[in-house]
Amino acid sequence: MQQPVPAQVPFFFLRGCWARLKEMRPPPRRRRRAKPHAVVAPTVAIDPVALTILAVNRLGPATFRTVWQGTAVTVTVPDRVTGEIFRAALAEMQRSRATDRLIRIEIAEERPCTAAAA
Repeated sequence: MQQPVPAQVPFFFLRGCWARLKEMRPPPRRRRRAKPHAVVAPTVAIDPVALTILAVNRLGPATFRTVWQGTAVTVTVPDRVTGEIFRAALAEMQRSRATDRLIRIEIAEERPCTAAAA
């Protein structure tokens, strides 16, 4: 014979269940405030293909002339960023070839314009 189901659950039973459920529940998550993002200045993107072509067309012949003739050669580049990249490349190449020290990098924007007086 089955025991009848009580219409109400005893209070002490509910109180114990509620305490166990509260212990099992994860702690409430705190909302983090969104931090304001810093404004980033746009950077000038250098086309790697154009830079490689420029390096081959300008540094290659200059390197060959310094190796063959042993005289100093000046290479003109269009802007300061390209000049810094070429100087870094020459610094690495100087480790294996001493004649690469004879190559000077000059920036076209900073070079003084000399007009022929007529």
